[in-house]
Amino acid sequence: MSKKQRVLLGMSGGVDSSMAALLLQKQGYEVLGVTFLFSEADDHNHHFIDDAEQLANKLQIKHIVADLREEFEEKVVRYFIDEYLKGRTPFPCAYCNPEMKFKYLMELADKENCEYIATGHYVKTGMYKGKKYLFQGDDEDKDQTFFLWGLKRNIVDRLLFPLGEFKKNEIRSLAKENGFEQLSEKKDSLGVCFIEGNNYRNFLEKKGIKSEPGNYIYHNGEILGRHKGITNYTIGQRRGLGLNLNFPVFVSEIRLDDNEIVLSKYEDLYRNKISIINYYFIDKEVFTVNKTWIVKVRYRLQETPCKLHILNETRAEVELLESEAMISPGQTAVFYDGDRLVGGGFIESSE
Repeated sequence: MSKKQRVLLGMSGGVDSSMAALLLQKQGYEVLGVTFLFSEADDHNHHFIDDAEQLANKLQIKHIVADLREEFEEKVVRYFIDEYLKGRTPFPCAYCNPEMKFKYLMELADKENCEYIATGHYVKTGMYKGKKYLFQGDDEDKDQTFFLWGLKRNIVDRLLFPLGEFKKNEIRSLAKENGFEQLSEKKDSLGVCFIEGNNYRNFLEKKGIKSEPGNYIYHNGEILGRHKGITNYTIGQRRGLGLNLNFPVFVSEIRLDDNEIVLSKYEDLYRNKISIINYYFIDKEVFTVNKTWIVKVRYRLQETPCKLHILNETRAEVELLESEAMISPGQTAVFYDGDRLVGGGFIESSE
């Protein structure tokens, strides 16, 4: 009898990673589970560790708890705060996945002699021209490739995503069918994982981050009122502006140097070009092939055809073939060739 291949699975205690463990076992792998402690929010809310441990015991798999709170605070939380102070809207998942979560999955996998690493993401893997890539999952509403564009080739080559060919309702049914009734009804976690209640303004305030009030400026230069500080706003925001105008306005620009928030009508938010920085593409083909790619600038946004122009080792320009609104600096632009993920970058500006 051949020895089972070992896989290290990131386990959050939720239905997705739990059913990923079950499916991997059914596929013949020896599964080990790891649950990461990342943040202060985790410190006050340990039930997810208990849930993961109970599941591991039930499936008779080894379970590890890795406390990474100190490094998470230094890297991800610091990045999150710094972006807001620079007038940008951070996207912590795109930063955390390559810099923390999958980095430590790889390190622990090597330590535990695991050939593969896995998570409960709704993503597929597949081959293209002899190499392994990430592809969008079959559940269009749950596809999570958008969050994983920064994963390097050495990680992608070892990834397994057992949920990629399933719909979310099928995974809940699978849990119920296998005796995990309570797990099947567990709600999905939403928003930023390290912010309790998902109120980032309260989070920044608790961290002692305050920004000075300044002027709201209409796009024609007219002063419309006073804002509460730039960290309270993001591009496209309409609610919470505290203005009584006879027409709707949206945040269209955050001017850090002048401490101004520019407001515009929705039709003035559309842009045709995006500048991205700190990009990563899994292959060099995007540098040389003059073809039309697909870009997503928000998780739930319709995919937009574009041309990609590499300027240097850290910067690129995206030419949108269909204009898009509410493109926010600090967020990410993620690129696809059909349903194949090819890379992404952080949005610096748009015009």
